[in-house]
Amino acid sequence: MASELVLVLCDFFPRDDAAQADHALPRLPALEQLLAASRVEALPEGWRASIGARFGGLKLAALAPAATAALAWLDPPAPAGLQYWFATPVHYFAGLDSVRLHPAGLLQLTDAVQATLVSDFSRVFGDSSWQLHAIGRRELLLAGVASAASGADPARFVGCDPGEGLPQGPGAATLRRLGVEVEMWLHEHPVNQQRRASGELPVSALWFWGSTAPRARANAARGAIDAPPTTRLYGEEIYAEALWRLRGGPIELLPESLHSTMQTRVPARLVLFPALASDGLDGALQRLERHWLAPALAALQVRALSSIELLTGSRAYRLRRLHLARFWRARPPWWESLA
Repeated sequence: MASELVLVLCDFFPRDDAAQADHALPRLPALEQLLAASRVEALPEGWRASIGARFGGLKLAALAPAATAALAWLDPPAPAGLQYWFATPVHYFAGLDSVRLHPAGLLQLTDAVQATLVSDFSRVFGDSSWQLHAIGRRELLLAGVASAASGADPARFVGCDPGEGLPQGPGAATLRRLGVEVEMWLHEHPVNQQRRASGELPVSALWFWGSTAPRARANAARGAIDAPPTTRLYGEEIYAEALWRLRGGPIELLPESLHSTMQTRVPARLVLFPALASDGLDGALQRLERHWLAPALAALQVRALSSIELLTGSRAYRLRRLHLARFWRARPPWWESLA
């Protein structure tokens, strides 16, 4: 039985100026074929809202991503009435005209370092309503009194001025004030002293985001399913994993290639592919091309797959076998199609 492949390009947000660097970027034929032949859909609230509506069930589809993660990981659950934010450790650097989020500035801290920060946060901010939780993922969780404020996904601002991504909304002043206090706390923290000594990027701040629920709650609920997902999840990403933990769906580590996932018969597979890797975006996309997209197109051609769907920051590209006949469509460089 043919099955569906859904590929999420995690932490990828195309830059408007990508074409200016086209001389340094490799052409990716499989990706360009998929982009040229696919049916494109805008995702105004991002890919997380899309998979939440599709796989989250009626209740989870309407929750904010950070609230979903709190339900999945905090044990025992925190008291009712609290609001949750993702707290991503980030590193800033001084650009020519402003502070910028480092290209490798979304930091994955070890469990031991996260535990140290959580313990010290509890001591320093113990007389406030704020709580910090480590859950073994890149993002920590911040809990506090309900506030209409949230930042944007920090991946959108990698290499850029982070100003527009910081908390917005009626309660933003309180959350931004906490952010400034956290920056001062972290500045000469022993954790950062150790990271500098070992050549690692220090933690400049915690980026608070993920607290905004989908605006189209009714639409999300209508599109959601109540049955446990039969889709198999491959890879790591805090929100997608939270959905699967709460729904009881199967989760596996990301394998090297599509071939490994095809050994198991499932109606669909959701693959979380990291765009930010040690070998940079170019290396990540070349691995995506060789090990996932090229084999997926071949599997689609012989009906081993029924469809391929690629989710990026704010777009979905859906390809079925009959779409491969759109040979007349031009195949511009992938960076022009994604920009």
